[in-house]
Parts: sequence; C-alpha cells; structure tokens
Amino acid sequence: MASTVIAAWLALGMRDRQLAVLRLTYPQWTISYERASNGWIWRAAPSWQLSAEMLTAGARPRLVRGNPVALMAELSHQTVIIRNTTRRRT
Repeated sequence: MASTVIAAWLALGMRDRQLAVLRLTYPQWTISYERASNGWIWRAAPSWQLSAEMLTAGARPRLVRGNPVALMAELSHQTVIIRNTTRRRT
C-alpha cells in the first residue's frame, strides 16, 4: 500500500505535487493553478462565505499569486486573520 502511494506521488509533476501540498495544508480553500501568457497563476478561494467581520479585518474572497510559495504565504496570513476574527466572537 505505501509503495503504491509513493509511486503515485512520484508520478506527479512538480506543480501537481505543489498543488497537492497546498490542498492538504489548506483543505478549506479551493486551490488551483493555470498557465498564463507570462507564466503560471495560482488561485485560492475559501469554500465558505466570508463574514463581513472577516472582510473588514482583511480576509480576501479570492487570492491570486504568481507561484505556490507566495500563495502559501498569503493563505497562512489569511488563516491568521480568519482565526483571530473567529476567536473574538467566542
């Protein structure tokens, strides 16, 4: 079983591995990438409706970055904003 999983992972291209890591790390976000005329565009959107309080605090309904590392950094930042907003309500 483990060797099958490892073989499947190794069969993925670099971008698809990066996409898998992002999706596993941030399962509450819909994450994708696409080829653009000047390179690759990485996108993320939350899979739930952001509240007005979250938006006011700086949460964004759509993220667009030029590479997976920049997207992961922004997702991390967005997670902090959303968690801080959620904690204030409790």
